[in-house]
Formats: sequence, C-alpha cells, structure tokens
Amino acid sequence: MAMNLLQTKNRIRSVASTKKITKAMELVATSKLKKAKDLNYKLTPYKNEVFEIIAYCANNVLDKDYKYFKENKSDKELNIVITSTLGLCGGYNIAIEKFVNENVSKNDDLIVLGSKGTRFFTSKGYNIVKSFTELPSFNLQESISSVIGQYVIDNFLNLKYKKVNLIYTKFINSLTFEPTSMQLLPITSLVEVKKINKELLLEPSAEEVLDTLVPFYIETSIKTLLFESMLSEQASRRTAMENATDNATELEENLLLEYNKSRQAAITQEITEISGAANAIK
Repeated sequence: MAMNLLQTKNRIRSVASTKKITKAMELVATSKLKKAKDLNYKLTPYKNEVFEIIAYCANNVLDKDYKYFKENKSDKELNIVITSTLGLCGGYNIAIEKFVNENVSKNDDLIVLGSKGTRFFTSKGYNIVKSFTELPSFNLQESISSVIGQYVIDNFLNLKYKKVNLIYTKFINSLTFEPTSMQLLPITSLVEVKKINKELLLEPSAEEVLDTLVPFYIETSIKTLLFESMLSEQASRRTAMENATDNATELEENLLLEYNKSRQAAITQEITEISGAANAIK
C-alpha cells in the first residue's frame, strides 16, 4: 500500500510538471497566433489586389495560347507543399500529409517547406526536388519565395511541368483550418475574375505586362500563403496545447482523488489493526 501511495504521488508530480510545460507552450502559441493574425490581416488586402490586377490583365490578353494560359504537354506536375518545422501542433501536418497522399501522384515532383514534411514525404518515396527545413518566423524579407518562384517560372517555360500547384493550410478561424490546393500555373482560376471596374492602361500590351507581373504574382502567392499556413500552424498548436493542459488537469485531479482514497484506506486499515490488537489484549 505504501508503495502504491508513493507511485501515485510521483505520478501526480509528473503530471503537474507536464501541465506547466503545456501551459507555457499554450501561452507562447497564443502570443505568436496574435502576431500571425496581425500580419495576415495586413497581407490579405495586398494579396487580393495583386490577384485582381493579374486577373484584369489576363482578361485583356488577346492571345489565348499565351504561354502562361495553357498546360504544357508533360505528364508531370510540380506541387509546392507547406508543412511545419516544429512539432506539437496537433493535426496540422497530418492533415497536409493525408491531403497530398490522396491528391498527388508519386510521379509528380514536390517542393517541400518544413522539416516535418521533408522527412515524411522522403520516407513515402516522393520525388523532392527542393526542400526548405528552416522557415522564416514572420519575416517579410524571407528569400524562400523568390527562390521557388524562379524555379517555377524557369521549369514551366521549359515545358517540364504540366501544372504547378501550391498546397497550403487555409485559415478559416482559430479552430478551423483545412488543406487547400491552389493552381499557380497555368493561370486559369483567375481568368474569370472581374473585380476592377475602371479601365487600366496596359502598355505596351497585356501580354508584356503579364510577362513582368507573373513572376511577381508567383512570389506573392507563395509568400502570403506561407504566412497563412504559419497562422494555421500557430492556431493548431495553441488548441493542441490547451487540450493537453486540460487533459493534464483532469488526470491530476483523478490521481489526487485516487491518492486520497488510498491514503484514507491505509489509515482506516491501521486503525482497525490497532483496535483489533487492543481488543485481543483485553
């Protein structure tokens, strides 16, 4: 009985220690989540404006066989996948990995952002042409987007890839986020968008303006959706650490109740034994 009491007491201490860690991580994630929300709030109008300008230019291109509008005659696609480098973020990485497994062929090439995804997709036999294990911490000066953007443009124009897709985690609210695929090239999903009402002067032509804008559009898409994925990651981590803290609290209370019951039983047994011994002496 004494050993059971000691073991239960040690478990209570262990759970209490774990709860302190998860609570601290929850507070850190909450702070980073606020910072990520502020950044995403500022970036979203900028991203939308870039998309609208691209859509407007695309609607004014007369040549429907324009190089950025048609699929290349290739049997391979390029998928840019955004995961995380740090763990303890609930189902954030699992959801992305499952989405890729269900929607991406192993014949396709991957560019993976985040060490978690790099290890997972390597172990599953995917062909990773580039990987970035160190992600920026809300740093708008990061160079990852420009490196990937240049690779995308060069290889798409060299007819290596049929399509280029960006797979990221879309942020809906602090409790809801889902894996999403956005087609970067060829530009089809934006062609039907018409939000700019006023006429813009495109000189010397819409095609030549797009030649300059498309690389910028690719980089902007990667950068802004990378930060949206990081926002989803922090939200997922905060939720995971909050749940872990709640579970630790519940477990600690149950163990304390078990400890008190065992201790009370031990005291009752000792009293019974003393009373029995006293009666035997009489």
